[in-house]
Amino acid sequence: MIQRKIIHVLSHNVVMTKLSTGKNSIAFGKGIGFKKEPGMIIQDADISQEFLLHTSEVLEHYEHILHAVDVKIIGITEEVIAYAQGHLEGEFSETIHAALVDHINFAVERCKRGVHILNPFAYEIKHLYEEEYRIASKAIDFLNQHLDVRLPDDEIAFLAMHFHTARTKVEKGTALAVVRLVAQVIERAKELGLDFDNSFSTVRFISHLKALIDRIMEQKTIRNPLLGKICEEYPLAFQKAVLLAELLKTNLQKPIPMDEIGFLALHLERQMQRSGMD
Repeated sequence: MIQRKIIHVLSHNVVMTKLSTGKNSIAFGKGIGFKKEPGMIIQDADISQEFLLHTSEVLEHYEHILHAVDVKIIGITEEVIAYAQGHLEGEFSETIHAALVDHINFAVERCKRGVHILNPFAYEIKHLYEEEYRIASKAIDFLNQHLDVRLPDDEIAFLAMHFHTARTKVEKGTALAVVRLVAQVIERAKELGLDFDNSFSTVRFISHLKALIDRIMEQKTIRNPLLGKICEEYPLAFQKAVLLAELLKTNLQKPIPMDEIGFLALHLERQMQRSGMD
């Protein structure tokens, strides 16, 4: 039977432990840290969730955080991670612990100094990663309540990206590059006369665009049996799709098949009809 000994009490509901196997973990449970001290043993029945810190690099980074950040912020952040993990599919990467504590610590410091950092991709992130954004919104409310701050709404998108990269194991830089490219395409589409808001039509278009980028990057494009009909019936939308495809080709350094351009044109046509474009 694996034994867990407390190393650090992070909050009433979160402790860091040393397992008898030699591994370290972040353990969660209602009241698991209440009136507890380092060295005490935690019972399996007290644990509702547990994250193992597998690598020495991750553990070293977390130990640094423990000495540099207020333990209250660490504990509250870990509760946010536990909440997000419980509501999002996919096991979180162990790197989220130090990374999110670090981010929230600086966000709180900025907030107290009255410094507001804008997230230029908040709109795209909200529509690309709806589940993560919804959970992040609740997390910000929780942070504001327990840390006595008023974090700006832009922080919702920042947290959503942390959750997304943690659950998909995608490098944060790669995920952000996709978000940036989606933002560029939408901006170009606006220049071509299209309108975007918070409607289902916009959500559907952004979702298609993200899926298209993924297929191009993975070289798993699909055939479009309606290509000829789309070209014939929606020439203006197809013309705009060709222009947007050039932007995608330049950024991804990969050709965009005509079949995929046809699908993009179909989504553009729906968007154009909704906004009343001729």
